[in-house]
Amino acid sequence: MADNWLSKVQHWIKQLFRPKKKKRIYPKILKQWYGTDCAVLRIERDTPGERATYRIISTHGQCDYLITLDYLRELHTELAGTFQGTPIRIPTLDYQRNSVLTHRFAVWRVWRNGTSDPLGIWDVNLEGSANNSFALSELAPRRAVKMVALSALVLGNVSQIPFLHWEAQMERIDWLDLLEERIKKELSNPHHNLKACVILQDGL
Repeated sequence: MADNWLSKVQHWIKQLFRPKKKKRIYPKILKQWYGTDCAVLRIERDTPGERATYRIISTHGQCDYLITLDYLRELHTELAGTFQGTPIRIPTLDYQRNSVLTHRFAVWRVWRNGTSDPLGIWDVNLEGSANNSFALSELAPRRAVKMVALSALVLGNVSQIPFLHWEAQMERIDWLDLLEERIKKELSNPHHNLKACVILQDGL
């Protein structure tokens, strides 16, 4: 399942970032923010389970960054058929064994020629306890990932190493730690545990 998901997202990224001379896709831009070193775009990604996709466009160098969030319950399903035009999906055994994890969070380095490599892919718990309302369980992960993406806009202002170039600071971010910090605030639970499972991580 992880390999299949990885290949699908990489294909989508390749279509999105391929050179202008070739046919490329233009996803809908839902919202945009601008800073000195980058712009952050909330974009639409037509993928089962997609909850949030952010493109961080750098004003420096040759690469951008892409942050994706997908809902595991929808990733770990198989199409059983349709009923009156509505797809019917059933959970796979992989999801049932790891149901404590709720989302797949990934950060990609995307080069201007369309190639990409993931900085990290993790399956995480972003919903918290069963006492949380359905609305909070739905909104908290999206809000947390939004704040993770927007942190790129103020990186130079909050960095503990301000003399580093913006790109160097981006490469030093502990994305999982940043996500955990944000989701704890969104769930109003300082003890929340991501229970993160590493799918792929740069350097490991």
